[in-house]
Amino acid sequence: MRAERIRPTRLSEDLRRILDQANGKGVTIGKIIEILHGRGFDVLIIILVLPFCTPIPLPGLSTPFGLILMFFGLRIALRQRPWLPKRLLNMEIPYPTLTKVIKGALAVSTRLEKVLHPRFRFFKDWPSFNFLNGLAILLSGLVLSLPLPIPFTNTIPAWSILLIAAGMMENDGAVIVTGYLMAGMTWVYLASLVWVGKAGLTWMGF
Repeated sequence: MRAERIRPTRLSEDLRRILDQANGKGVTIGKIIEILHGRGFDVLIIILVLPFCTPIPLPGLSTPFGLILMFFGLRIALRQRPWLPKRLLNMEIPYPTLTKVIKGALAVSTRLEKVLHPRFRFFKDWPSFNFLNGLAILLSGLVLSLPLPIPFTNTIPAWSILLIAAGMMENDGAVIVTGYLMAGMTWVYLASLVWVGKAGLTWMGF
């Protein structure tokens, strides 16, 4: 008798489980990892970045979330198991904020699930590409952590991290490449802001 193949949970199902088990209370990063079991760190990267892919205002979260994502990116680039210091694991997300995060994340994840499927697996499996994946997450996390009150400075790097992480989770190289392009757009956008700023200061005689 053939054993029944267990279907991996979908990202949207993981998100709903977090909200259900929170039971109206704040949840720490460590508790989220515990709730998600083996998929914890893969899904956690996506959960941390999904809120910044939507127009939901979440003041004060981009810096700590960006630092966590930078840390994850470094560990991935070095081919080390994702790990967080106890201080970050104990960081609690208040329930009202968690609700906003999960509901905004569900709106994006349900659409993303329709395009994700395994292809070009070498973008996940080859060491050189794995290094690039981690580096792109690290650099995009750096931009996300900067307290810049400028439109799109959170959104563009957030989408870069989201696409790379989702592509790695589902072995989808095409989505990972799209994440690379978004990471490049992040730095082009920042460079253009710096250039415009310098040009403006020069024009004003500074």
